[in-house]
Amino acid sequence: MITAARGPLLALSCAALVPAAALAGLALYARDKAQPAKVAVAPATVPQQLPAPLASPLLSVRRAPAALAADRRADLLASSVAPLAASIDGSSCLAVGFDDRSLVVRNPDLAVIPASNLKIITAAVAIDVLGPGFTYTTTVVGPAPVNGVIDGDVFLVGGGDPVLSEQWYTQQSTSRKRPPTHATSVEALADAVVAAGVTQITGRVLGDGSRYDDERYPPGWADDIRVSFDGGAIGALVINDSRSPSDAQSSNPSSSAAAAFLGLLDQRGIAVAGGSGDGAAPVGASVLAGVQSAPLSEIVNELLATSDNLTAEMMVKEIGLAVAQRGSRPDGLQAMLDRLVSWGVPTAGVRLTDGSGLSYDNQLTCAALAGVLQRGSATDAVGAGLARAGQDGSTLADSFEQQGLAGVLQGKTGTLHNPYEVKSLGGYYVVAGSEVGFVLILNGPAALGYASAWEQLGAALLAAGAGPSAEALAPLSSVS
Repeated sequence: MITAARGPLLALSCAALVPAAALAGLALYARDKAQPAKVAVAPATVPQQLPAPLASPLLSVRRAPAALAADRRADLLASSVAPLAASIDGSSCLAVGFDDRSLVVRNPDLAVIPASNLKIITAAVAIDVLGPGFTYTTTVVGPAPVNGVIDGDVFLVGGGDPVLSEQWYTQQSTSRKRPPTHATSVEALADAVVAAGVTQITGRVLGDGSRYDDERYPPGWADDIRVSFDGGAIGALVINDSRSPSDAQSSNPSSSAAAAFLGLLDQRGIAVAGGSGDGAAPVGASVLAGVQSAPLSEIVNELLATSDNLTAEMMVKEIGLAVAQRGSRPDGLQAMLDRLVSWGVPTAGVRLTDGSGLSYDNQLTCAALAGVLQRGSATDAVGAGLARAGQDGSTLADSFEQQGLAGVLQGKTGTLHNPYEVKSLGGYYVVAGSEVGFVLILNGPAALGYASAWEQLGAALLAAGAGPSAEALAPLSSVS
């Protein structure tokens, strides 16, 4: 604020500046007059062709060709998928989205049995909680060797690695329809023990799976699932999915892992006097050797592309350990539900009893699964981890093989038989820079006719792909 005492002084200062500015202007004018006039010479120019006038009016939709092309593709997709939506009965659901918006839905809030489509949620939460670069570590601990001899027991400590495997297991197909593709080498761990200078162990090799609880099977798993390859015993220390070369399955994964590791040490000339078994390692035991898994982003590909049930269940327990400091199924599933709520995904009607989808007690809605897909993308760790149509070794190896879908459609399948049929499919289809997210979960008799439904969905996706390009809809270059 200018005060009354300072006002006159300021006024006098401003008045003095006016003539000074005028004099400065006159001086500059006189200097310019004294200099010889400059003759302006136009530079040599090359005649340029003026662009032809655009035929499209200024406010034409052609001025935004990319948006116009995307809208046209969305319209084609919506009209093409409408017959499929109309055919879905009250036992099943459908949700199709285009970029960031829902496009076509049918019974989106109906609670249905998802089968292995549940693995999409397990993978998404695992990536969010643990991070795509997270790795599992398996260690061997025990007394330090003296002149190559360990006096006492050594412990093989499980870190929750679901793909810890011997070479024979990754190379043969008798024990698995789809062998591990991102396996962690148990042989490398045995070699590390040799590199530590160990030549003899006077005690035993004991498997330690105490990172997780002792629940081996979710309560919703039927007896036939527990004894089949689809549902092996769950623990924090598992080698070869607890399978032997003769395809026998162990219900004690820590013990069978220790036995397998003992065999590898024996092959390398390390004498172990006491055999193998299971037990918790003493707190503070020295680490003799260790091996790390591939990053979680690759393990998620293992989970989704091959539909690895054991990997899903072990991930649930790792989520529980990270969030609630307890490696248990209930803690992991609660963390998954809480994460869905925090993402704004609708959870009404959602009930999770395992992480793999093998249980008939699981309940999911197409709206919930579509929400998870919409939050992610076809290029993030989960989207990139999905099987691709026609991809060898994946659950989509023999599906959507026609041109335009093969190698492009990314999806997760789900199947359950007896006593109730379930067939599900969720994933992405990228077309001209736009992302189509789709979820189709068929329950009951509708699941028996899934082939027709998949065919209709594939045709609708191709119809969207056949829409006009942005270049074709760009502004016209001249008036015709």
